[in-house]
Amino acid sequence: MRLFPVARLAGALALCGALAVPAAGAADFTTSAGYAAACGTAARSGTPRDDDARVAAVICRDTALVRQIVTWGTQGFARMETQRMPREAVVVEVRKEIDYVIGELGATRKLLAQVKLGKRKSLRLAPAQWELDIDGDGAVKLWEKYLFALPKRGHQAFRFSGPSDDLAYYEREYNLGAVIHVDQSDILWSLAYHHFIEGLLTNLRAFELSDKSDGVILARPALMKAAHQLIGNGFVISGKMRQEILAETDDDEEWIGHPRQVNSVFPVPLDEADFASWGRMIKEMSALWQGRTLLPTTQGGGGMLAAMAPLCPEGSGLNVASLYLKPPPAGTVYAFRNTKLPTNSCQRIDKVHPLSPLPQMAEQAQKSDTGMGFLRYLYWTN
Repeated sequence: MRLFPVARLAGALALCGALAVPAAGAADFTTSAGYAAACGTAARSGTPRDDDARVAAVICRDTALVRQIVTWGTQGFARMETQRMPREAVVVEVRKEIDYVIGELGATRKLLAQVKLGKRKSLRLAPAQWELDIDGDGAVKLWEKYLFALPKRGHQAFRFSGPSDDLAYYEREYNLGAVIHVDQSDILWSLAYHHFIEGLLTNLRAFELSDKSDGVILARPALMKAAHQLIGNGFVISGKMRQEILAETDDDEEWIGHPRQVNSVFPVPLDEADFASWGRMIKEMSALWQGRTLLPTTQGGGGMLAAMAPLCPEGSGLNVASLYLKPPPAGTVYAFRNTKLPTNSCQRIDKVHPLSPLPQMAEQAQKSDTGMGFLRYLYWTN
C-alpha cells in the first residue's frame, strides 16, 4: 500500500468517493471512458435528484478534489518556491486550499447522508480501470493510472512508500481486477470517512501557527465544537456500518465482507475476532470522545500519553469532550511543551469517569509484531 505525503489524504478521499456508486443503468464506473462520460453527465445535470445521481456526483466531486489536492500540492508548492513567496502569503494560500477541501467534503457528505439503498445493490465498480491525470501535467503516468487500485487482499505489512512507475509492482501488490458491487454498508463506509477527514481538517483550521516555535494559537474556538461533532458522528456511522455488514445475507462482489462472505476485495481479511475488536474499539472511542472515559495524561504518570503530554494533575485525566466543547478563549497558546489546559479539561478519575483502555490497547499493539498490521487495519476500517 503506497501512502506518499501529498497523496495520503487524496487516497482516502478517492476511496471514500469511489465506493459510493450509482445503481445499474444510471452511470458506468467500470472503465475509464465510462467514468469520463458519467462525470460529464453529472457536471451537466445540476442538483442530483435521486440516490443514483447523488452517489454519482459524490464520485465525480471527490475524485476531482483528489486531483485538485495533488495538483496544488505539486505545482502550487513549486510555484510558491520559485516565486519566493513570503511566509504570510504562503499561509494564506494554504488556508484557502484547506477551506476549499472542507467545503467540498461538506457538500459530498450531505449528499451521501441522503443515500438510502436499502437491500439493493448499485453499480459494479472497477477502480483500477480508471485512468486520470492526477497531478495536472497533461499525462497519465503509471502511478496515476493505478491510484485508485486496491491492494491485494491479505495480511501484508503497513508501509509508506513513494509513487511507483513499475508495472511489476502493481501486478504484484495490487488487485487490478477488483470489482465491487456496492451496497448500503459501502455508502456508510464512505460517509464515515467524509466525517473523519472533514472533522480533522476543521480541527486544524481552529488553530494558527504561533510566531514562537513552541506551539500554536487557538484562533477559532467554535471550530473545535464543529470538529467534535463531525468526528463523533463518524464513530456513530462506523458503528452502524459494522452492523450493516454483519446483517448482509448475500455474497456478491463485496467491498467489506463479514466472516461468512468470501467474495470480498477488502484489503484486510476480517474474522469474527476482528469484528469483535472493531465493535469494542468503536465503543471505547465513542466513550472517550463523549467524555465518559478519560485519557491518562497525568503529570509524572507512566505510559505513552503521560510521557508525551503531561497535562493534568495527579488523580485526574483528560476529558476530551470538555476540551472540545468548552474550549479556552481565542488567543490561547497551546505549547508543545508544558501545556496548561483549562481546569475543566482535566477531570477526577472515578467510577463514573474511569480511564480509557485505548492507550493501553495502542501500547500493546506497538510492542507486538502486529503493531503495523494493526495500523493497516485501522486505516482501512476507518
